[in-house]
Amino acid sequence: MKSVTRYILRTLLLAVAFVTLAVTAAVWLTQSLKYVDIVVENGAPLHMFIWLALLTLPVFLSLALPIALFVGVLFTFHRLTQDSELIAMRACGMSPQTLAQPALRLAYFTVLIGYALTLYLQPLASQELIRLQYFVQSQFTAALLKEGTFNDLGNKMTIYVAERTPDAQLKDLLIYDGRDPVKSITIRAARGQLVQSKQGPQVIVYDGIQQQYNILTHRFDELMFDSYAVGLENLMPATKERAESPKEKPFFALFKDFMSEVDPRVRARLASEFHQRLLSPLLSLAFVVIACLSLLFGEYNRRGQSKRIVAAIAGAAAVEVGVMGFSQVTAEHQWAVVMLYLVVLLPIALGLWKIRQSDYFHKPFSAEGA
Repeated sequence: MKSVTRYILRTLLLAVAFVTLAVTAAVWLTQSLKYVDIVVENGAPLHMFIWLALLTLPVFLSLALPIALFVGVLFTFHRLTQDSELIAMRACGMSPQTLAQPALRLAYFTVLIGYALTLYLQPLASQELIRLQYFVQSQFTAALLKEGTFNDLGNKMTIYVAERTPDAQLKDLLIYDGRDPVKSITIRAARGQLVQSKQGPQVIVYDGIQQQYNILTHRFDELMFDSYAVGLENLMPATKERAESPKEKPFFALFKDFMSEVDPRVRARLASEFHQRLLSPLLSLAFVVIACLSLLFGEYNRRGQSKRIVAAIAGAAAVEVGVMGFSQVTAEHQWAVVMLYLVVLLPIALGLWKIRQSDYFHKPFSAEGA
């Protein structure tokens, strides 16, 4: 029996590993494209893009593992049945519980991995990911002023650079700064240089003239200068002023904020994230139980198992849709929290009970449908 269990477990591991790699690679590559834009538009180095992309893996893995495990279990048991291996095992007296043990053990291990991802790695990765996005945009955006065009920096600020030298020197600059609602400033300078300061990126301009127009007094002033610093900190809002998203919060901090939050909209987001972290790893076990119930019980049909596979997919999809739906209304309706947990825990409890009872009511496969 142990050799059969090891054989099934080895087959499951290969199938799940292949599906996990395929699903994660497909989703990861598509989602990583937005970081290509961030890196290219802001002139950041290639290693920054690689690190940004790698930080998204914990999120994708937590979503891909339950699906990969479900597909792997369906594929493995279907192939074993098609090759008559599962039929031979049942004929030798192996019950559905014995046959399901390798899949259940793999599901328990996947649940532990899922909790490690959702409770620890995913918040850390989200924090670092957002921090790096701010870092890239604040450190490298100023270095991407294109020559010969009007560079719109947002927030009513435009910079024109006639020429840019390889050593980051700027020539013949025209800067319009309309960030102040009372006065607008236009600066013309013969040359300039991009620098980084504690307040953010700045353009230091030399040998120029500043023209200032006051909208309230209609006064127009001019000022000749040898050097003048123009702050570009508006390119990126300060990280300290940014509200921390629920995905960035460590689990216990998320729970504390969820219990103390009074704003219903913020509480709804915190509630959704809190319950998702608790329940999403359990989807692996729920999906495996559904797959085992569909393919390890009932009569063997020589015409195939397409109906059972469709039923398994429909059951897993119903659980996933239920989790997504009820998690959105948990903060506003208390009954939705109960339904959210029932959607996941009820199939697990009933399925495990059914699998455990198979030892007492076990009978070998019989064939139907000649």
